Amino acid sequence: MQDPPPEREFGEAEAYPLLEQIVADTVTDLPDFPGVYRRGYARPQDCGETSGSQYDGWVAIEIWYGFTGDISATDLVKLEYTNLLRQAWTDAGYDVHRDTINPDTGRGSLEAVRPDGINLWWSVADGVSLTLQTGCVPATEGFEKPEYIPPAGGVLPENDLAVKGDNFENPPEDATDEAVDPFATAQPVSAPVPFDSPDSYDGLI
Repeated sequence: MQDPPPEREFGEAEAYPLLEQIVADTVTDLPDFPGVYRRGYARPQDCGETSGSQYDGWVAIEIWYGFTGDISATDLVKLEYTNLLRQAWTDAGYDVHRDTINPDTGRGSLEAVRPDGINLWWSVADGVSLTLQTGCVPATEGFEKPEYIPPAGGVLPENDLAVKGDNFENPPEDATDEAVDPFATAQPVSAPVPFDSPDSYDGLI
Protein backbone atom coordinates (compact mmCIF):
# COMPACT_ATOMS: atom_id res chain seq x y z
CA MET A 1 0.00 0.00 0.00
CA GLN A 2 1.35 3.41 -0.95
CA ASP A 3 1.81 6.01 1.74
CA PRO A 4 -0.50 9.02 1.41
CA PRO A 5 1.04 12.43 0.62
CA PRO A 6 2.19 14.45 3.64
CA GLU A 7 0.24 17.37 5.01
CA ARG A 8 1.45 20.65 3.48
CA GLU A 9 0.92 24.18 4.78
CA PHE A 10 0.44 25.71 1.34
CA GLY A 11 -0.59 24.79 -2.17
CA GLU A 12 0.46 25.68 -5.71
CA ALA A 13 -0.96 29.22 -5.81
CA GLU A 14 0.57 30.18 -2.46
CA ALA A 15 3.95 28.68 -3.30
CA TYR A 16 5.23 31.33 -5.71
CA PRO A 17 4.90 34.43 -3.48
CA LEU A 18 6.21 32.40 -0.55
CA LEU A 19 9.33 31.30 -2.44
CA GLU A 20 9.98 34.81 -3.71
CA GLN A 21 9.61 36.26 -0.20
CA ILE A 22 12.15 33.75 1.10
CA VAL A 23 14.63 34.86 -1.57
CA ALA A 24 14.04 38.54 -0.77
CA ASP A 25 14.52 37.91 2.96
CA THR A 26 17.67 35.88 2.29
CA VAL A 27 19.45 38.48 0.16
CA THR A 28 18.45 41.28 2.52
CA ASP A 29 20.38 39.57 5.30
CA LEU A 30 23.59 39.18 3.24
CA PRO A 31 26.13 42.01 3.78
CA ASP A 32 27.53 44.07 0.91
CA PHE A 33 25.18 42.34 -1.49
CA PRO A 34 26.45 42.78 -5.08
CA GLY A 35 23.17 42.05 -6.87
CA VAL A 36 21.87 38.94 -8.61
CA TYR A 37 22.19 38.55 -12.37
CA ARG A 38 19.40 36.18 -13.35
CA ARG A 39 16.15 34.57 -12.20
CA GLY A 40 14.50 31.46 -13.65
CA TYR A 41 11.50 29.23 -13.04
CA ALA A 42 11.35 25.53 -13.84
CA ARG A 43 8.22 23.96 -15.28
CA PRO A 44 6.01 22.65 -12.47
CA GLN A 45 6.39 18.90 -12.22
CA ASP A 46 3.38 16.60 -12.16
CA CYS A 47 3.93 14.59 -8.99
CA GLY A 48 1.43 11.98 -10.11
CA GLU A 49 3.82 11.11 -12.93
CA THR A 50 7.02 11.27 -10.92
CA SER A 51 5.98 10.01 -7.48
CA GLY A 52 3.01 7.68 -7.99
CA SER A 53 -0.75 7.82 -8.30
CA GLN A 54 -1.21 8.88 -4.67
CA TYR A 55 0.18 12.25 -5.81
CA ASP A 56 -2.31 12.80 -8.62
CA GLY A 57 -3.31 16.47 -8.43
CA TRP A 58 -0.03 17.50 -6.81
CA VAL A 59 2.82 19.52 -8.34
CA ALA A 60 6.40 20.42 -7.44
CA ILE A 61 7.62 23.99 -7.97
CA GLU A 62 11.16 25.28 -8.31
CA ILE A 63 12.68 28.74 -8.78
CA TRP A 64 16.29 29.86 -8.81
CA TYR A 65 18.53 32.91 -8.78
CA GLY A 66 22.11 33.02 -10.08
CA PHE A 67 25.13 35.33 -9.85
CA THR A 68 27.54 36.08 -12.69
CA GLY A 69 30.72 34.06 -12.95
CA ASP A 70 32.84 37.05 -11.92
CA ILE A 71 30.82 37.77 -8.79
CA SER A 72 30.56 34.07 -7.99
CA ALA A 73 34.36 33.87 -7.89
CA THR A 74 34.66 36.43 -5.09
CA ASP A 75 35.36 35.27 -1.55
CA LEU A 76 32.40 37.34 -0.41
CA VAL A 77 29.91 35.20 -2.33
CA LYS A 78 31.47 31.75 -2.45
CA LEU A 79 32.94 31.72 1.07
CA GLU A 80 31.41 34.36 3.34
CA TYR A 81 27.86 33.98 2.06
CA THR A 82 28.12 30.20 2.30
CA ASN A 83 29.22 30.39 5.92
CA LEU A 84 26.51 32.93 6.76
CA LEU A 85 23.77 30.85 5.16
CA ARG A 86 24.95 27.68 6.86
CA GLN A 87 24.83 29.42 10.24
CA ALA A 88 21.51 31.14 9.55
CA TRP A 89 19.83 27.94 8.42
CA THR A 90 21.19 26.03 11.38
CA ASP A 91 20.10 28.74 13.83
CA ALA A 92 16.63 28.73 12.27
CA GLY A 93 16.30 25.01 13.01
CA TYR A 94 16.31 23.93 9.36
CA ASP A 95 17.45 20.40 8.51
CA VAL A 96 20.84 20.93 6.83
CA HIS A 97 20.86 17.60 5.02
CA ARG A 98 23.69 18.24 2.57
CA ASP A 99 26.94 20.11 3.09
CA THR A 100 29.61 19.20 0.57
CA ILE A 101 31.29 22.62 0.53
CA ASN A 102 35.06 22.30 0.26
CA PRO A 103 36.52 24.63 2.94
CA ASP A 104 39.54 25.42 0.75
CA THR A 105 37.87 26.10 -2.60
CA GLY A 106 34.37 26.94 -1.40
CA ARG A 107 32.88 24.69 -4.10
CA GLY A 108 30.07 22.25 -3.44
CA SER A 109 26.45 22.28 -2.29
CA LEU A 110 24.66 23.36 0.86
CA GLU A 111 21.04 22.24 1.25
CA ALA A 112 18.52 22.66 4.03
CA VAL A 113 14.83 21.86 4.45
CA ARG A 114 12.61 24.29 6.32
CA PRO A 115 9.86 23.06 8.67
CA ASP A 116 7.30 23.89 5.95
CA GLY A 117 9.02 21.46 3.57
CA ILE A 118 10.74 23.99 1.28
CA ASN A 119 14.23 22.92 0.27
CA LEU A 120 16.93 25.61 -0.04
CA TRP A 121 19.89 24.72 -2.25
CA TRP A 122 22.99 26.93 -2.35
CA SER A 123 25.23 25.68 -5.16
CA VAL A 124 28.83 26.87 -5.52
CA ALA A 125 30.65 25.98 -8.75
CA ASP A 126 31.93 28.25 -11.53
CA GLY A 127 28.79 30.17 -10.69
CA VAL A 128 26.79 30.46 -7.48
CA SER A 129 23.04 30.00 -7.36
CA LEU A 130 20.20 29.75 -4.86
CA THR A 131 17.41 27.32 -5.74
CA LEU A 132 14.16 26.87 -3.83
CA GLN A 133 12.10 23.70 -4.21
CA THR A 134 8.67 23.03 -2.73
CA GLY A 135 8.55 19.30 -3.15
CA CYS A 136 5.05 18.01 -3.93
CA VAL A 137 2.19 20.34 -2.96
CA PRO A 138 -1.52 20.25 -3.83
CA ALA A 139 -2.32 21.81 -7.20
CA THR A 140 -4.72 24.76 -7.02
CA GLU A 141 -7.89 24.20 -9.03
CA GLY A 142 -8.12 26.57 -11.98
CA PHE A 143 -4.65 28.00 -11.33
CA GLU A 144 -2.39 28.46 -14.36
CA LYS A 145 0.36 30.85 -13.27
CA PRO A 146 0.91 33.49 -10.61
CA GLU A 147 0.46 37.22 -10.91
CA TYR A 148 3.73 38.99 -11.68
CA ILE A 149 6.18 39.00 -8.78
CA PRO A 150 9.17 41.40 -9.06
CA PRO A 151 12.52 39.63 -8.82
CA ALA A 152 14.65 40.05 -5.71
CA GLY A 153 18.22 41.28 -5.56
CA GLY A 154 18.22 43.72 -8.48
CA VAL A 155 17.69 41.30 -11.39
CA LEU A 156 17.22 43.40 -14.54
CA PRO A 157 14.26 42.71 -16.85
CA GLU A 158 16.45 41.54 -19.71
CA ASN A 159 17.93 38.89 -17.43
CA ASP A 160 14.65 37.68 -15.94
CA LEU A 161 14.05 34.31 -17.54
CA ALA A 162 10.92 33.84 -15.45
CA VAL A 163 9.26 36.71 -17.34
CA LYS A 164 10.72 35.69 -20.70
CA GLY A 165 9.36 32.20 -20.16
CA ASP A 166 5.81 33.55 -19.77
CA ASN A 167 5.54 32.33 -16.20
CA PHE A 168 3.38 35.21 -14.92
CA GLU A 169 -0.06 36.67 -15.39
CA ASN A 170 -0.04 40.37 -16.26
CA PRO A 171 3.71 41.09 -16.25
CA PRO A 172 4.49 44.81 -16.74
CA GLU A 173 5.72 45.82 -20.17
CA ASP A 174 8.76 47.44 -18.57
CA ALA A 175 9.67 45.82 -15.26
CA THR A 176 12.80 47.92 -14.69
CA ASP A 177 11.20 49.91 -11.89
CA GLU A 178 9.61 46.76 -10.46
CA ALA A 179 12.84 44.89 -9.74
CA VAL A 180 13.45 44.68 -6.02
CA ASP A 181 16.86 46.25 -5.49
CA PRO A 182 17.23 47.30 -1.84
CA PHE A 183 21.00 47.69 -2.18
CA ALA A 184 22.28 51.01 -3.48
CA THR A 185 25.67 49.44 -4.18
CA ALA A 186 24.29 46.78 -6.54
CA GLN A 187 25.73 47.31 -10.02
CA PRO A 188 24.80 45.86 -13.41
CA VAL A 189 27.28 43.15 -14.33
CA SER A 190 28.38 41.34 -17.46
CA ALA A 191 26.83 38.09 -18.64
CA PRO A 192 27.88 35.05 -16.63
CA VAL A 193 30.18 32.33 -17.86
CA PRO A 194 28.58 28.87 -18.12
CA PHE A 195 28.37 27.12 -14.79
CA ASP A 196 26.81 24.16 -13.05
CA SER A 197 23.57 25.65 -11.80
CA PRO A 198 19.85 25.42 -12.47
CA ASP A 199 20.55 27.69 -15.47
CA SER A 200 21.28 24.51 -17.42
CA TYR A 201 18.16 22.58 -16.43
CA ASP A 202 16.17 21.19 -19.36
CA GLY A 203 13.02 22.12 -17.47
CA LEU A 204 13.61 25.87 -17.64
CA ILE A 205 11.17 27.96 -19.60
